[in-house]
Amino acid sequence: MTVHDITRPTVLLTGPTSGIGAGMLRALLQHPARPHLVLLARNATALDAALDQAHAAGLLAHGVSVDLADLASVQAALAEVRALIDAGTITPIDAALLNAGTQFMSRATLGAQGHERTFTINVIAQHLLVTGLEPLLSDRGHVVVMGSSTHRGKKQSFNLIPDPQWQSPAALATADPAEAPTEAKGRERGGIAYASSKLALVTAAHVWADRLGATGRRLNTYDPGLTVRTGLVRDMSAFRYWVWRWIMPVMALHPKATTARITGRHAVELALGDAHAGVHDGYVEIGTLTKAEPVTFDAERQRELIDWLDATIAPYLPAAPDAHRAPGADHRRPQEA
Repeated sequence: MTVHDITRPTVLLTGPTSGIGAGMLRALLQHPARPHLVLLARNATALDAALDQAHAAGLLAHGVSVDLADLASVQAALAEVRALIDAGTITPIDAALLNAGTQFMSRATLGAQGHERTFTINVIAQHLLVTGLEPLLSDRGHVVVMGSSTHRGKKQSFNLIPDPQWQSPAALATADPAEAPTEAKGRERGGIAYASSKLALVTAAHVWADRLGATGRRLNTYDPGLTVRTGLVRDMSAFRYWVWRWIMPVMALHPKATTARITGRHAVELALGDAHAGVHDGYVEIGTLTKAEPVTFDAERQRELIDWLDATIAPYLPAAPDAHRAPGADHRRPQEA
């Protein structure tokens, strides 16, 4: 390993195989810092394709399988990343882009632990990732989590997503198996679940920033804007999804809308300090530093949410450092460029 290799940042990215995450991966592959990459994704074939892109670009890259709907899978992935660091295969994480998220068109689906699936992926799994990654970060490590303008209300999404509805964390995490995604009411509730999960994430992010800030690390929330032609709303009705995929791209001309390639570049610039260097607990929208909604700073909401999340992830926190690798963890094709 050369001196130049040692100075390269190590960047972890979740969800690099499609949509905004693929835009982030493209920006990382083109970044002059030539970062070492740790890519986390659910689909093994797509993950291998992303690794092939990185290797073709001359970058060192490792892939780790993870299903964010299963906290045990997140636990195993964190153990896998720890094993890479402990073995000296990679250096501690300099920047973590926690991009992966989802939306379903009802509240009927469950994660592996029985919580509503949208809330599991967008909030509970993110809390486990942030908490589990903290000891794996470099001294000046930077975490970027993915917010959404939907936490501000439906007008911010051109009325495509309903207003968020705050409830207790236990209620937000409770699914309703009776809801059918083909029914208008079910689709409406699915949109509410998504917006509410993003409101919860932005609320939790202030506490995550406080915790990381105590050890000199940073955390910021990145809002990718209304990003056209992503698969985020693939579960909507066929007609509405067709409109989203093929008619909505003209909205990329709107200042609150963008493309995966553009917003991915801005997210990477934030993560690697090319933009907004030194900002901590900030809210960045498509490259512009703004501010999250005032309600996300409510101390009582933050306390209730974080207490519930801490209790929920407690059984899945990574094992002690000497218990490196979870059984069956998928350690995919490390390759030196």
